[in-house]
Amino acid sequence: MPSGPTLAAFAVASVLLILLPGPAMLFLLARGIAGGRRVGIFSALGVESASAVYVAATALGLTAVLAASGTALAVVRYVGAGYLIWLGIRTIAARHEPLIAPAAAGPPAVAGGAWRSWRQGFAVGITNPKVALFFLAFFPQFIQPDAGPVAGQVLFLGTLFVVIGALLDVGYGLSGGLLGDLLGRHPRGLPRARVGVGVTFLTLGGVTAVSGHKAT
Repeated sequence: MPSGPTLAAFAVASVLLILLPGPAMLFLLARGIAGGRRVGIFSALGVESASAVYVAATALGLTAVLAASGTALAVVRYVGAGYLIWLGIRTIAARHEPLIAPAAAGPPAVAGGAWRSWRQGFAVGITNPKVALFFLAFFPQFIQPDAGPVAGQVLFLGTLFVVIGALLDVGYGLSGGLLGDLLGRHPRGLPRARVGVGVTFLTLGGVTAVSGHKAT
């Protein structure tokens, strides 16, 4: 296991990097605004579940294989872009739906549901190949040759990164949900906010489609 000072430096660096405004932050804020706090929370958990998959892949050396294939990276990137664009269209189309599903629909639940929100967050995270490239560049800076097997250190550091990311990402989802609650008090507030959210997703999808392979 890495030493205490190394872990502290890694934790600080992780927090600072996750706090930087980026597509994931915008996605989670937008999901919270459009669907409420519960949707924001489960979307955040989905995003970090995808990060956990990339951590495991990095430890096994699979992300290096992905990074070496320009075609594979492009395919994953375009799939992610298409999914964001689909979310944007769907959010705009559903701008007049209430946050709370009708009682006849079954058990009380936020429109969209926890499972669907998790799936959407996971899909956005797993189709972002920049996460894999980021891990490949970030983790080696904190690996200590005399601290045990490299794969074990990557898994340990990656787990720490995912935990920190989950805490901060849930905060983004909650913040978006609180803002959505405020907007929902006004008859036209939530539909307009959802249109803005949809446009945000469409923009993110377009940027993802044309972006290069730089890690974020």
